[in-house]
Amino acid sequence: MSIQRILPLLICMLLIQTGFSQGMVFETGNWDSILKKAKKEKKLIYLDAYTTWCGPCKMMKKNIFPDEAVGKFYNQHFVNAQIDMEKGEGLKLAKQYNVNAYPSHFFINGNGEMVHMGLGYMDVAGFIELGKSANDPDKQYATLKKKYESGSREPQLMTNYMEVLKNMGSPEGDAVATEYFKTQKDLTTPDNINWLAAFAINPASPNHHFLLENKEALTKVMGSDFLNELAYYYFVANVKKGLDVDSAIKEISAIYPEKAGMLSFYTKLYFSRKSKDTQAYQNALFQYLTPENIEQFSSQELNSYAWYAYENVEGSALLRQAIGWALASVDKKSEYANNDTLAWLYFKMGDKENALNIARKAIELGKASGEDTSSTEELLKK
Repeated sequence: MSIQRILPLLICMLLIQTGFSQGMVFETGNWDSILKKAKKEKKLIYLDAYTTWCGPCKMMKKNIFPDEAVGKFYNQHFVNAQIDMEKGEGLKLAKQYNVNAYPSHFFINGNGEMVHMGLGYMDVAGFIELGKSANDPDKQYATLKKKYESGSREPQLMTNYMEVLKNMGSPEGDAVATEYFKTQKDLTTPDNINWLAAFAINPASPNHHFLLENKEALTKVMGSDFLNELAYYYFVANVKKGLDVDSAIKEISAIYPEKAGMLSFYTKLYFSRKSKDTQAYQNALFQYLTPENIEQFSSQELNSYAWYAYENVEGSALLRQAIGWALASVDKKSEYANNDTLAWLYFKMGDKENALNIARKAIELGKASGEDTSSTEELLKK
């Protein structure tokens, strides 16, 4: 075979191999052309509804869309589109599909009808699972909605439908959950606790009384994550009512007196953030996060507060207190992130020996979990 014939064949093979190893391929045409292609190929459109300022959108673009497994699945099953919801055609689409959170992951048929949806940043496995659900009639939003509205109340249908509505952040979920909760004898099972957290935590929900009646079970299972979210929803409601921070604390403490201290703490954090009162935020942190209280918080929360202190606080006494938070975080669950925080706090305190030892441990943990450890490696050079 001549070189003239071999060369095109080699190029073709190279292109095929490259195609199999790439991430998601997104269409570059306008929305009308994307709809036509989906209809012609008898596929759904996957629409990444994003904005340029959205942090989770950037993380999807950086970490998930380029993944080989994601590309292989989505390129095979969908016509993929990425559209900024604040520019050009995105303005019309945002209104048409009622986009109010980013990123929104829409699955739309060739007629422009939304048949499935998901919200927020997802890891590779979760994002592929979302795509599989979009193509599965037993898990697809449009099919489940149609069956439910036709009168079906089969248990698996109900739970599948609630799962989809939860992932969509849809207000439809409250009404479906109300019917579901009425059929349950025990709302404290692991599954039902998850449904309560999804569809009863908002004080405006008709299901909120179910949550308050079972609040101790939720606190026992979900801990500070549940209390944090509960306080947030009350904060939103109280802001809408025009209450100040003291009135809001009084209201939530009356509803849940057993956890008044922690809920008051969260309420102070939310109000200080809203008013951009940095001093009030710091006061709340250092007044409540004392040794007798820090065990109430999750490892992730403690690490977040400790890193805030590293970036924003001066003074050895406050930094020593923040080191206590970081140590408690590591004791609960030792990971790259919280060891990195601890190392930098020691460094800021001037304890270089401890800083370097912990930094080496953080780097080891980070490399083992495939994380970028370059910022910690910078500490070793100091």
